[in-house]
Amino acid sequence: MTAPAQTNEKQIAREQAELEKKRAELERKSAELQQREAEIERARQALQNQQSGRSLSMNLSGDVLFDYDKATLKPAAEEALKKVAVVLSQFPESMVTVEGYTDSKGSKAFNMQLSQERANAVKDWLVKNGNVPTNITARGFGEQNPVAPNTNADGSDNPAGRALNRRVSIVVEKPASATQLVTPPATATP
Repeated sequence: MTAPAQTNEKQIAREQAELEKKRAELERKSAELQQREAEIERARQALQNQQSGRSLSMNLSGDVLFDYDKATLKPAAEEALKKVAVVLSQFPESMVTVEGYTDSKGSKAFNMQLSQERANAVKDWLVKNGNVPTNITARGFGEQNPVAPNTNADGSDNPAGRALNRRVSIVVEKPASATQLVTPPATATP
């Protein structure tokens, strides 16, 4: 084999190796894209499952958003609130209520004040950073409407239940025109 032929074969081999690298990179990117699309679809389905009639509710753990007995948002809360803002941006005409809840530790007056301050903190962050409409209200409910028992059956403390009760719910009331689109028409009965 002549020297130019060997050089040509080496160049072809290098180009083939480079093309193989690019093909592998494209396959990896394609797999990542498929994974992202699957995640988006799962999120969309989860969102659809949370919708009930004219409202949508998103619940955030108070322990993710706040330190115990505090109403100042933790730095880590921003990631969860960014996701909420993305969802809220899909409902620009809707009324949004941020509801704050506490566990049953402390006085009712303290819990009511704390839950209101927490709801206000979330509302203020969403308005300031979430690029969402300002038709958001904040309400504190204190220890009302627990989602888990604060105490066990024997009367002892239930820290896991109390943690579930420390939460912020974002309730989206969709406009009547939006629900009319998804509500099947009434059928006349003979």
